[in-house]
Amino acid sequence: MLKKCFLLLLISCLAIPVSAAERRKPVSIEGKNVLPLRVLARPRSHIYNSKDLNGGTVKENVPAFQPYYVYTRPSAEDIELQDGWYEVGSDNRGNALGWMQAKDVFEWKQTMCLAYTHPEGRKPVLMFARRGPLADLVQKDTDTRLAEVDKLYHALNTKQIPENFPIRSVEPKQAVDIASQFYLLPILSFEELEIDGREGRLLQIAAATAGGPDARQSTDISQNKDYLDEANQDVAGVGAEVFKAMKMDVVFVSDTTVSMRPYIQATLDVIRQVAQDLGSDPATAQSLRFGVWGYRDPVDKIPGIGYTTFNYTPALLPANDFVQALSKVDVTQVDSDDYAEDVFSGINDAISQTAWTQGAIRIIVLLGDAPGHEPGHKYNASGQSAQTLRAISDDASIYLYAMHVKAPRAKKYHESAEMQFMKLSANPGMQGGNAYFSMSSENIEGFKRIASDITYALTTMLRTVKQGDIGKSFSNADGPGSSPGGAQGEAAAPSEEAMLSQPSASMASATATTGTTGETAPETGTRVLPVAEESVAQEPSAQDLAFQMVKAAMVEWVGKQSGAQAPRDIVAWATDKDLVVPNIQAMEVRLLINKRQLDSLNTILKEVMAAGRRGQIGGEDFFSALQATSAAASRDPNLIKNAKTMADTGLIPEFLSGLPYKSRLMSMNNDLWMSWSVDEQDEFLNELESKIQAYQSIHDRPEGWVALSPEDDPDEHVYPVSLELLP
Repeated sequence: MLKKCFLLLLISCLAIPVSAAERRKPVSIEGKNVLPLRVLARPRSHIYNSKDLNGGTVKENVPAFQPYYVYTRPSAEDIELQDGWYEVGSDNRGNALGWMQAKDVFEWKQTMCLAYTHPEGRKPVLMFARRGPLADLVQKDTDTRLAEVDKLYHALNTKQIPENFPIRSVEPKQAVDIASQFYLLPILSFEELEIDGREGRLLQIAAATAGGPDARQSTDISQNKDYLDEANQDVAGVGAEVFKAMKMDVVFVSDTTVSMRPYIQATLDVIRQVAQDLGSDPATAQSLRFGVWGYRDPVDKIPGIGYTTFNYTPALLPANDFVQALSKVDVTQVDSDDYAEDVFSGINDAISQTAWTQGAIRIIVLLGDAPGHEPGHKYNASGQSAQTLRAISDDASIYLYAMHVKAPRAKKYHESAEMQFMKLSANPGMQGGNAYFSMSSENIEGFKRIASDITYALTTMLRTVKQGDIGKSFSNADGPGSSPGGAQGEAAAPSEEAMLSQPSASMASATATTGTTGETAPETGTRVLPVAEESVAQEPSAQDLAFQMVKAAMVEWVGKQSGAQAPRDIVAWATDKDLVVPNIQAMEVRLLINKRQLDSLNTILKEVMAAGRRGQIGGEDFFSALQATSAAASRDPNLIKNAKTMADTGLIPEFLSGLPYKSRLMSMNNDLWMSWSVDEQDEFLNELESKIQAYQSIHDRPEGWVALSPEDDPDEHVYPVSLELLP
């Protein structure tokens, strides 16, 4: 009987599945405790059943640069000689697939990758076959470099490729949307350099796409001559049927306190005229939808104020119907406690809660006369900052135009509002510029002209491209900093014939002879620069900025619609700066983070904030306060107490350590903390709070999450987080 019970117990034990703790774990990256090592498959590589080429295959011709977890790693000597074998798996849950030869993979030791910046106003990224020619090129004097770069682009544009051409591939001229056409540009190695005195990086990168029929089609132009046709197609070359399908949403986000009543009424007058003008153009009218959000201050803090934010258009409306909705927007009867308003909650809710039209270009027009409450202020209900909202807008493909009404009596608030509005309107494709315009509150007619110019620019560009007059509007043949519409990066206006066919609109760029930077000439409502001894420099008009912004938005939209794809199935060298205008960023670093990693980052930032507040109240030094937090309870308290910097505490997630960027959090130490004033400490903690809110927004948003492998669980899907959002 005892023997029988023993056998039954043995059988039942064998039937119990292996627990998660007993599963095999991937090899960790050298110097890390948890972060797993991954490799990227080279083109035309196989996964074998064993470390034997004659032992049969598990998978043949795996997708180029497909990432795999490493379960067994060869010796350093074997790796150096490209000999030996890696045991790989498609996930980190112990499911090893088989073996790959060391010569068939690259080790990918960081979750960093690159993303192309908006292509408007810069040249496509050149991808060199070897490091030497690129390193030599960037070290040459400016004139020689520009001449040689011009020859390279001319050869690519004309498809007259000479022998020994140093370029392996090139970025397409159309915008590539990393969310809808995911691509992977992992950094294999990098080194810092200078181009014309500008700091940049020389990068060795692999290039791959997420899948699809073209995933294994190399874009090496020495082998794939047809790729140049694909890469050379710019926006102007896209078929007219694509533009006929273009739609645009324009959402006003307006301060609705008492001081803004005249400007809301003036905006209503402008929209009424827009609706009348669109009556003769049904195609444009049907493709254009409007909405409006109002914002004040938190209603839970000031109950009589009516609302914090309010959506007057739960469904976006055509111009005629929007006139009725806008006429119902009223101002509060109860003033806020201070001059600032909750601008950031208004923008945040407009981004996340507007019923945006599927597939439409998204435009927000911000209208206000006061700055927003910074993160940490009791009247900032969203917890967001201008920086985090700009990053969230970029991810959501939202372009923002900021109209700042400057009241002379509130002059001390002008600078803070200007800085916030400029940051919010620093749209992609404006190459360091922004769609910010200010005007005096004493010039209501000037405001009305400016509002008319802005809406005119939006509707005219939409009307123009839908009518097929595309070439001149989107031409960028002259390269960065030039366009048919004007010099120094001004937007290309529609063709002259198309402009003349539209209703007349006053230009906001009338000549002004007095004023200061960012201030307003009362006669015209125009920002002007200080008067120079010999000449007067004139900033772009409100309409110029609107044309530039909407052009950038359209370029991105066309790239999405046409399905432009990034280079793939190559390894190459490139710089992250434009080779013609080095102050333009051509590629930016992203960190691929899954939801578990995002949650862990969220947790540690909350603990750091709690420690900071505890230290402020109790007078403790930073690390003593941090030692008392719940996250630290399971760690070695002495490690935290004796830490010289935050990076030494053992609390920072491993995927953040060792990244090549400057982090205020990682470098935090007791001396730095104690050297700050209370206001400076608050600024640091409030910045963390705004990033926590941004992480929550990313976590909850379904768009943008990508499976690196088809076998990945949803929690393993990754999001390409920009460095701006890292702490």
